[in-house]
Amino acid sequence: MNFLFYFSVAGISYALAGSQAYAEVFHINSALTVTPFFCWLLNLLAVFGRKLVSPLVSVLTLFKGSLLLVAAIIAFVVGTTVHDRISNDFRYAGDTFMLVTVAVGGTYLTLPFLFTKIKYVEHEIRYLRISTTFGLITVYILEILWCWATLDVVPQIDPCSVSLSQTNNGTYCLPPDYTLQSAAENGEISTIPFTKVINLVYPQYRWIATLISLFIMVSITVSYLYNATVLAHTVEGVIASWWKESWNKSDFMEVKCQNVTSSLANIVFLSVIFIVAMFNPKSFVEVVEKLMSFAANFGLGFFMSIIVWKCTSGKYRDLDVPLPLSKVQIHLQYIVIVFFMTASIYDIVVWISESV
Repeated sequence: MNFLFYFSVAGISYALAGSQAYAEVFHINSALTVTPFFCWLLNLLAVFGRKLVSPLVSVLTLFKGSLLLVAAIIAFVVGTTVHDRISNDFRYAGDTFMLVTVAVGGTYLTLPFLFTKIKYVEHEIRYLRISTTFGLITVYILEILWCWATLDVVPQIDPCSVSLSQTNNGTYCLPPDYTLQSAAENGEISTIPFTKVINLVYPQYRWIATLISLFIMVSITVSYLYNATVLAHTVEGVIASWWKESWNKSDFMEVKCQNVTSSLANIVFLSVIFIVAMFNPKSFVEVVEKLMSFAANFGLGFFMSIIVWKCTSGKYRDLDVPLPLSKVQIHLQYIVIVFFMTASIYDIVVWISESV
């Protein structure tokens, strides 16, 4: 159930962010206008066009990764050129921590889906582990570059903190909604104030703002489509397991009924994502920072520890595994349990303290 909860919450955040990204690129005033088209075109593709999703996601992911690398590096260079004043307040370190766990915490949920695409042999499993590790390291580095660039360009709180080195005016007061604080309060992704500031104050870098907007649009499209596909795959697995225990799967009509039930269940889950996104258009930060963070941390700290513990128990110890975990890796699970369960408790404490 943790898998279904996480993918549902992730779908809500991607629906909100994706609608904003498309509205920004195509200059649409309201992101809500985009949400129905964004959600249902990708939902139908994930449920009924599964054969098209894998090659489409692969091509778009390659394009997205290349664009991410270029956009992050260029944004970082521009950020160091602009170099707005950055203020630090470690009282908000917890918020950053929760967002980071979301950014890389969903890996453990998508790996089972990726695992089905490789052969069950030692060298392919090793390559999958290595590529996953380097992928996470790359994401960390690019996230740091992007955050640094955003802080250099976009004012955090004070809209009058932007320096205009190319003029003699000293500082320039931006509109109040051109800050990161305003973006957080309105549930906006950071690229929206980033592109606004670039277009208004630094027009010579306008092409960079366009490039980054395109990257975010493609990136979130791929993320939502992949998330919806994995959610549908998980729902179908749950129904297939239940159906196998309850019915005779060899009968053609039973198989057809199972497929129809799976499709209907997928539509229900994806409809919930769409409805929540439509009626909570400014909840992006809340969804990511609290729900997604808790789902990722609790899943890693509790459910994954149970999986590792059961897999290494005496009952399964004699199974022939192509690339088994070493004793050191198995013992590391205790550090993982403590770290992510502590993060889960922190999520709950923060949630309660802000609600009181």
